Amino acid sequence: MRENPSETIEQLEALLQARKEQSSDWEADPIFSEYFGQPVRFITYVGIKDLSKIKIKPYLLRGVDPKRERVQIAKLYILFAFPKEKMPDVKPYIKIRPSVKVQNLQPPEDPNERFHIDDKLLQQAQQDKSNVTLVTRTGHVLNGWIQHFEKYILYMQIGGQLVVVYRHGLFEFTISEQKD
Repeated sequence: MRENPSETIEQLEALLQARKEQSSDWEADPIFSEYFGQPVRFITYVGIKDLSKIKIKPYLLRGVDPKRERVQIAKLYILFAFPKEKMPDVKPYIKIRPSVKVQNLQPPEDPNERFHIDDKLLQQAQQDKSNVTLVTRTGHVLNGWIQHFEKYILYMQIGGQLVVVYRHGLFEFTISEQKD
C-alpha cells in the first residue's frame, strides 16, 4: 500500500466499486497488479512465495520469483497475500496455532469440505468494523477487521495494511466481543 492509509483505503474502495459495477461476478485478483506494490508475498501451504509480474488465470497465478524464474501456483494452495514490503507492519498480527499446524492439513478440493462463513455474518462484521480472528488450515492466526469480501476472498486490514485472504484456506473464524 502507499503512504497515507486513509487515502489508500479510499483508493482501494473506489477500485473495488469500479470492478463491481463492471461485472456482477467480479474477481479481485487484479489488486495484486493494480494496487499492491511488487513483489507480492504469497503465504501458501508449502511456504512463502514472493512474486512480481503477476498474471492471473482462472485457477492459477503466475509470476516471477526473486531469482527471475517463472513460478506457477494453483490458487487453491494460496492462503493469503500482501505486499512484501509491508511484512514488518503485518507480521506482529500473524501468529501460529501449533495445534492446527501439526495436523498438516492440505487444501480441500471438494468445496463441501471447506470451512464456510455466512455472508451475513461477514457483512455485519464489516459494517461494525469488528475485530476478527481467522485461522488458516496451516495454523496461521490473523487478527484484523474485514474491509471487504466476495465469494472467494476476504480483504482484511491487518496492522493498517490490506491483506487478501482466500476463503478456501480457512479453518476457523471468530468475531471479538464489542467493547463499550
